[in-house]
Amino acid sequence: MSLKDLVRHLVDKPLDLETRNLLVNREKEIKVLNRLAEFQSYGVYGVAGETGVGKTTVLNFVSSKDACVKRINITLRESVDSILYDLTYNLARALEAESEIAKEARQIREWIIEEVANVRGFALGFSMVASANVNVQKSEVPRFNFFAAREKLARLIEKAVEAKQKLILLIDELDKEKKDDVLRTLDAIKSQIVFEGLVVILALPYSIYREYSADRMRWNEAGNLENIFKDIVFLEPLSKSDIKELLIRRIHEHLDLVSQEVLEIASDFADGNPRDAIWILNKTVFENVEEKRISKEHIVRTIEKLVGEYFGHQLTLTENQRKALRTLRDFTGSKEQLVSELQKAGIKRTTAYSIIEQLVQKKILLLRNGVYRLSGKFRHVDMDSLFQIR
Repeated sequence: MSLKDLVRHLVDKPLDLETRNLLVNREKEIKVLNRLAEFQSYGVYGVAGETGVGKTTVLNFVSSKDACVKRINITLRESVDSILYDLTYNLARALEAESEIAKEARQIREWIIEEVANVRGFALGFSMVASANVNVQKSEVPRFNFFAAREKLARLIEKAVEAKQKLILLIDELDKEKKDDVLRTLDAIKSQIVFEGLVVILALPYSIYREYSADRMRWNEAGNLENIFKDIVFLEPLSKSDIKELLIRRIHEHLDLVSQEVLEIASDFADGNPRDAIWILNKTVFENVEEKRISKEHIVRTIEKLVGEYFGHQLTLTENQRKALRTLRDFTGSKEQLVSELQKAGIKRTTAYSIIEQLVQKKILLLRNGVYRLSGKFRHVDMDSLFQIR
């Protein structure tokens, strides 16, 4: 066997029932989501977490024996209008498979196609006309019929619930949007998706969970996310040991091709994100595919190359910041412990606080649950050679 055999095991794609054996430490969150699907009669729920942490994967495991489960991906995300049209179109398309409502679902899908074609077709024609310096009155410009689309969505949901008694709607890809855009969209269609017999579970950006959790812990203050979401399930970053187990499960047939040190470094590099671990191991294999075996030197060289390429020309560090990074390479602890370590290295206390804030902003130093540590992206590289000094 050669390193080429590893490549097919290092493809970054969400897991599903067929690849459940590769799932690591997400059973608790999946259980919570399945309970929501089974026991809740209505409401909007979220799955939140950092990009690449596994939101799509856990949505793939949501099921219900007593409800109709439909999963859709939002691909048009230019505006609230386009998200609404995409949502309605994809739901209609999914429900065409249900004989009781296939006809109505097809009619609504065809209506969406015609609406979008009219608006987009005019936009194309307008751009061509405008290029010829011909004026077009604003009153002639067709716009998305937001209110009609919202009524179509409500009608579709009503018919689906009437036919199936309960509908579980899983919506993915909204987590790739800005928080304000997602909230504006959900607020605009809230009355259409808060419907007895409809449970909606969406993938959400981490920023929404952060604000939602703060709102939930306040009383009589100006937070309103709890008016949209009944609950949000948060996916914590995986531990280093979880990431290592995930990699081992993927390449267990070829473990002899990779040293244990490589798995340790890849797991550290990930900073709790399984996507990053798979990515860096994949990149290392490609960089060294002619070798017989991947060693520590190979993955460190690949990391240094990538960090230099992505960050080397963007980040400049002061001499004190470099000294701090050398001191903190293996540090894990609270802010006070961190300040103490920097003082031992000869850095003044007030300067230490400033350095900590700057390194956190640069994402070189990570803060999670009150604990600071150097990002695995930088732990194994020579900072002095990669970053300019200012």
